[in-house]
Amino acid sequence: MVVSVYAVSHDPLILYTPIGGARPLSTVAAIGRRLAERRATLLLSPNWTLERPAVVNRMGVDLAWYRERFPLHKLIFLCNTEEERRLVTAVGGAAIFSNHNLMVSEDIFRPLPDIPVEFDAVYNGRISHTKRHYLALDIERLVHVTFSIGEISPAGARAFVRCLQAQSPLHHIANPIVDGMTAKLATPEVNGVYNQAAVGLCLSAEEGAMYSSMEYLLAGLPIVSTPSLGGRDVFFDPDYCVIVEPEPAAIRRAVERLRDRAIPRQEIRRRTLEKVRTGRLELTAYLSALKQRLGSSDPPFPQWPFQGAGTLMRWATLREHAREIAAFPQASAVPDRARPL
Repeated sequence: MVVSVYAVSHDPLILYTPIGGARPLSTVAAIGRRLAERRATLLLSPNWTLERPAVVNRMGVDLAWYRERFPLHKLIFLCNTEEERRLVTAVGGAAIFSNHNLMVSEDIFRPLPDIPVEFDAVYNGRISHTKRHYLALDIERLVHVTFSIGEISPAGARAFVRCLQAQSPLHHIANPIVDGMTAKLATPEVNGVYNQAAVGLCLSAEEGAMYSSMEYLLAGLPIVSTPSLGGRDVFFDPDYCVIVEPEPAAIRRAVERLRDRAIPRQEIRRRTLEKVRTGRLELTAYLSALKQRLGSSDPPFPQWPFQGAGTLMRWATLREHAREIAAFPQASAVPDRARPL
């Protein structure tokens, strides 16, 4: 199994990992088996909305199973919305509100000087029906950043690419196309594409908090979005983020209005970073207090503990992650002041 695990602290062991799917704790259980004999706290970041009561209710049963099976572990959900936090808490989970878009790197995603704007809008959306690319097709000049993660068959993905290519001579796919399939762009290349567009698009009805929504804002792009579940609107500002009905004509009109306003990119970035810094300070303070509750004698985190967030999602096998974690120092005893969360 391939997962992403990031060590926030080695002693006490605090790990950050994304969760998702119909059984969000399935990958967590696999990690737990590898760490069953070690005290660990796992920070769980939903990469798909938990505003799904049926999924969360079933997860409550899984939480009870996990606590019984792995008594040395603590699970804490970092929820993308307050509603997610409420739902998780209601089934007995420990949860705080901390949107995962705090992890997006402002060093990678930023305005670039002297890049001409060639497109009215950019849409960074993987090859998936959930991304509703068709809603953008009325836009006159449009650039796509898109690739497949296997949600549809290879033949279906190639047909999807051909459909995008056939829409308009003024529409463009930024990704290289090899054997009819788009190749993934490096993150600095994605930022370069953003800087060629006037507006960023967010068109799904539900997903996670949508990393690309924060990428747009840090690059200085205003946003046209549809109503959605998942928390991508947490960092939106009504001065430069517009939510419209999921209709192609409405989206085109909103894009044109924001394009014509030509809001300074540095202003959008500055105001976004103010919100991001507030959220990061809150999470840093929470994690510093968490270390103390777990019995650590270390000082509080002196800075944002997710440095290198642009490469935070490092995917590897459980065996590889477990080998790395085994090399971390391990406390010989748990101090008396350590207590349950």
